[in-house]
Amino acid sequence: MYVCSECWEEQLKWSGQCGTCKQWNTLKQFHEAKIAGKDTSSGEVKTLRSLESLKETKIERIITTSPELNNVLGGWIVPGSVVLLSGDPWIGKSTITLQLGNFVKEKIIYISWEETEYQISDRSNRLGIKSDKFSILSESNIENILQTLVKNSCDVLVIDSISVMHSSNATGTSGSVSQVRYITELLVAYAKKTDTAVFLIGHITKDWSLAGPKTLEHMVDTVLYFEGEKFDDIRILRWLKNRFGSTNEIWIFKMWETGLSDVTNPGLEFINPGSETIGSSLSITIEWTRPIVVETESLTTYTKFGYPKRSTRWVNSAKLDLIIAVISKYTNVALDSHDVYSNIARGLKIEEPGIDLSLAASIISSKCWHKIPKDTVFIWEISLTGKIKKVIHIEKRIKEAEKMGFKKIILPKYDTKKPSPKGVEMIAIESVADLVKHI
Repeated sequence: MYVCSECWEEQLKWSGQCGTCKQWNTLKQFHEAKIAGKDTSSGEVKTLRSLESLKETKIERIITTSPELNNVLGGWIVPGSVVLLSGDPWIGKSTITLQLGNFVKEKIIYISWEETEYQISDRSNRLGIKSDKFSILSESNIENILQTLVKNSCDVLVIDSISVMHSSNATGTSGSVSQVRYITELLVAYAKKTDTAVFLIGHITKDWSLAGPKTLEHMVDTVLYFEGEKFDDIRILRWLKNRFGSTNEIWIFKMWETGLSDVTNPGLEFINPGSETIGSSLSITIEWTRPIVVETESLTTYTKFGYPKRSTRWVNSAKLDLIIAVISKYTNVALDSHDVYSNIARGLKIEEPGIDLSLAASIISSKCWHKIPKDTVFIWEISLTGKIKKVIHIEKRIKEAEKMGFKKIILPKYDTKKPSPKGVEMIAIESVADLVKHI
């Protein structure tokens, strides 16, 4: 087969450009040794256990002292689980795994080859980690690591990182497809056999996907991903895969010199301070069960070329194209000859449709040069017909708006029957055209 050195995608034929990441001259030929057929009759007969008998078995749960981390983990760290932690090099993957020494009381072994034992010790002192059950090992050979673990058991094992580990029994260099796959298989088998929670630190490629073979994501139980701006202190931990709970929960925290700290009540954390400005509007999004106030920013400017540019950060580009198309068709706001740039303040990536109206409001505000007061929130979805639609968790969003002290809520006309919170004006609109009139 041929394997891309950038995204690790496997292809049967060579080509000049990778079909997945679109990088040139990255496909390298890869040979994997075939395993000869073996006699299956030599296998060992295992004992079956009934489902009812397993229900009576009590599992010692590893509960951390961080409520936010417990929420995103589904309540606790599951013994015997394998967690793949990914993100940018500066995002804080090593920091959070080191801080497990303060978060849990169980025994932890931290294995790293990217840093020496003295470097890890120095960083742990800066983070204020004080635990007599936290052990460090600087090693990259997986056989040596597994033999060490036989003599030194633990409850939580951290591998920093999976891409620098190597095995003497697998072909290729560290980080290659065969090495990563084989080492992960060994660590998964170790975790299941000993009921040890294993955290694997991974890296991402240029297109923000997980580095390594795609089978790596299928082999582990959970996949965690860090989000955040490099020059901002806000960090978000999000599940991409979770066999033990929901994948919609997030963990919000701040990065300090002394490590990561929980942001239990985001409030107005994701809003830029100051008075209202042109091209800015507020909304309330829902991340699983948590309402969060967010700020949508847009900029419209006359294009210098024949084809206007559309660019967005932290919002799906297809959503921006859809909103612009609806505004252009159903209102008198002309965007055919204007570039449109949109952004979510403080780097919170949003997928749900509840911010459609806020995104449209910020674009209209920028194009028409009208400021939107910061005591107003837009929390509804826009349909392709230009109508305003309902979204889920309406009551939670309205309650959060009242709690944060907002004075106006823009909502669909058929939701005006809902009782208005005290001191909050409910403004009913039916379409995007009504939104333009309101702004």
